[in-house]
Amino acid sequence: MNRARAMPRWRQRLLVPASSLLLFVAMISSFTPTPLYPLYQEKWMLSDALVAVAFVGYPIGVMITLILLGGVSDRFGRRLTMIFASVALMVALGLLAFAVDYPLLVAGRVAQGIAVALAAGAGAAAMMESHPGGLSRGALVNTLSLAAGAAVGPLLAGVLAERTSLPLVFPYLFVVVAVLLPGILIVLAADIRSRIPRARIVKTIRLPRTLWLPFSVAAAAILATNLTMGLYGAFGAEIAQSVGWASEVGAGFVVSTVLACLAGIQIPGRNLEPRLAVSVGILSATTGWLVASVASFAGLPWMLMVGSILVGSGAGLCLLGSTTVIGLISPDTRRAEIYSVYLLVAFGAMATMALLAGPIIQLTQVGFVLLAASLLCLGVTAYIFSVGRRTLAQVLVPTASESL
Repeated sequence: MNRARAMPRWRQRLLVPASSLLLFVAMISSFTPTPLYPLYQEKWMLSDALVAVAFVGYPIGVMITLILLGGVSDRFGRRLTMIFASVALMVALGLLAFAVDYPLLVAGRVAQGIAVALAAGAGAAAMMESHPGGLSRGALVNTLSLAAGAAVGPLLAGVLAERTSLPLVFPYLFVVVAVLLPGILIVLAADIRSRIPRARIVKTIRLPRTLWLPFSVAAAAILATNLTMGLYGAFGAEIAQSVGWASEVGAGFVVSTVLACLAGIQIPGRNLEPRLAVSVGILSATTGWLVASVASFAGLPWMLMVGSILVGSGAGLCLLGSTTVIGLISPDTRRAEIYSVYLLVAFGAMATMALLAGPIIQLTQVGFVLLAASLLCLGVTAYIFSVGRRTLAQVLVPTASESL
């Protein structure tokens, strides 16, 4: 009897580490192609614009899935959705590993986006609802998992690619095996949300009018984060080459430095009030892009690393603060749906920036793209300081104190 009662609690507690590990591996997979793009360019004679299209296949897959299936785990359960996401991710990685031409590469990236979108919405909601420390700690684990996976992905792929005779195959197969671990844990875990009878699988996500203003501040902040992931993720190799680092490991090192800072800042920033995290983050990101652009024009590796550290740290604080805002303003019954709207903005920004950057880099220098990123962040900074501070003070302070 006692064992029967204890088992569901044990299985429910397992949902937090299972969800965290799935998001960690999913983000590793998302950035696995980053240091490999120069190899694809050499093999298939691809332009920078075509590389941008391949990169954008991923956020397009994410966005389509979020629009149509963003709230699916609210209706069918977190666990079932993550099981399906794990299977879809392995299929997508298989497509990428055995892509024999450019269209298959793009198809694999789109499939990867579908899988990650399902995992991200369900996993974030599961951690916010199941973490024993409450919603804010669940949001922290969520951002840590995403950021750490993104940081590991490009460097791991670069190292694996240089140590095998199959550099465009082995890194993907390695991640396929890694997906099995969270997949097994999710199968063993118990869900915290029951399936709604006769629920529709496809249902367009919506944002309640009452949340528009605080949501807009969180959306503005996440622009800085995914601008970072978009530009460094698609053009990390070109950014590294602009200061003389031409190898796959060099590209992976630059991108992983940015994303490691994005992940590492979560620990010292975890106790920051969301308004402060967002404000400091956007200032750091704006400064970092400016420093990185100067470094690219001057060909100074050390200055690029300084700028990248500032960009990554700022993006991490923006991610942490904005994710906490979304968790606090979302109704329990629509948490995955509201989080999916937030992700839709994030990946829309990622896709747009990568598409715009591709032709610009092809026609001119990387430094101009980095300079444009600093100007965009400057505009976001103005919005957050003029609208965000007052709005978040009115909406979040009472809610946050209750959750803690």
